Amino acid sequence: MIERFDQREFMIDQAGVDRWLADFLERLCRSFGERLIFVGHQGSWARGEPRHGSDIDVAVIIDHIDSQDLTAFRNIIGEMPNAKPLASGVFLSISELKALRRSELVQFFYGCKILYGTLNGIIGMPESADLREHIQVTASASLFHARHYLLYPHDWSKVVHKLYYPFKESFYALQSWILLRAGKFIPTKDELFEHLSEADDKEVIRIARNWQELEEDREAQPSYYIELLERWSRNMLSRLQNCESNGERKTR
Repeated sequence: MIERFDQREFMIDQAGVDRWLADFLERLCRSFGERLIFVGHQGSWARGEPRHGSDIDVAVIIDHIDSQDLTAFRNIIGEMPNAKPLASGVFLSISELKALRRSELVQFFYGCKILYGTLNGIIGMPESADLREHIQVTASASLFHARHYLLYPHDWSKVVHKLYYPFKESFYALQSWILLRAGKFIPTKDELFEHLSEADDKEVIRIARNWQELEEDREAQPSYYIELLERWSRNMLSRLQNCESNGERKTR
């Protein structure tokens, strides 16, 4: 289950997010000093399309990480205002960042607002093969989830709510798909929805964008959502395979 909080008890606007980020960065600099390598703001607030309940995603990279660093970072988070509903992201060392699959680094370069430092000379921009892998991994995972729910005994009205992340990840996969095919990065769900032409592509984006508002509809017709995700994932893998056969524009 995704933890939610009552909007009547907690609200934040862009100015509040900016203050929160400035406070967080100041605490990071004070705690880690010259060891702090990179801080990047990611996610819906960075894209300018937050929803009710959106957290503040921040990627933090330092030179190396030991147990004391984990404690220090956890203490920083604990001191931040409204940390429970707001704080999210990743905390990595340089070696850990380099060890990640390059397909996992797309969001470090696209849709990321740099608050501190640089990744130049540490990791390179994702290339065509990295984008293909990102799409393949995302679509494969979604296909396994959706097809399992379709084929084996499950209460669809309950398991359909577990598909939040597969639908969310479809947005990132379609960003990579357009970047791969057209060399163009489209940052927001609204812009991507308008750019897409395939009906299922548009529908998975619509659902990812309006997930909270669609809760009752998911319970009323869960098969629609499960079948859509299965079909979209299957067709996405097929399109990717055809793309590899026919060649694609190189992304730099």
